[in-house]
Amino acid sequence: MDRPKEKVVDVGEYRVNVANVGSGRPVIMLHGIESGSTWKDWDALLPLSDKYRLVIPDLIGFGKSSRPTETPDYRGQARLVHDLVEVLKLERFALAGVSWGGQVALEVALGWPGGLDSLVLVSSTYDKAQLPKLEKVRRPALIVWAEDDMVAQLKAGYTLRDALRTSRLEVLAPVAKDPRHDFRIAHRLLLSRGKEVAAIARRFLDSPGDSVAEPPELEDELRGMALKRDKEK
Repeated sequence: MDRPKEKVVDVGEYRVNVANVGSGRPVIMLHGIESGSTWKDWDALLPLSDKYRLVIPDLIGFGKSSRPTETPDYRGQARLVHDLVEVLKLERFALAGVSWGGQVALEVALGWPGGLDSLVLVSSTYDKAQLPKLEKVRRPALIVWAEDDMVAQLKAGYTLRDALRTSRLEVLAPVAKDPRHDFRIAHRLLLSRGKEVAAIARRFLDSPGDSVAEPPELEDELRGMALKRDKEK
């Protein structure tokens, strides 16, 4: 498996370090907000590069990207992702986010849904202000959670599932069985259950519409999106 190649690109006033690997339909991956978070947080999902082009930026304030005095909030980071999509000329893409990166991904889906095919949210946080708007997203979404997540508890996963009406929730068995683990291990699914998350994500990305039990009134709309995506392959 090839390792991603990093390149710093200018996006507005910022310099953004972006790791790229693979070819095929792009999947943009957004890391979380923990100290030291970078694109490398997604290492466990790099095997997906055998079929997809993985585009993994260091968000602003992290890794090798610009580090302004004040790190942009999730809204500012979402605008950055939108601008990055334009700079990289990505017409259609899937969007994945882990923890706070999921919150950023949700904001991208709300503000700039045009080129978005599907969403993958791993242990995702969210802003309560986002919830009432999410039914408008109308994109297939995969939500992955650990049953014993104590940082973003499982009920948050169900809340997201209900708000995103075209979504599927996958609940993994308890992670923090070893008392020597920090309680946050169940939230860090890319680290503790990376292979399992990668397998679930692959099945979803291969056929997003078939993985989601969408409401009847949206079936025709999502079927049309799938046909358009297939024609563009």
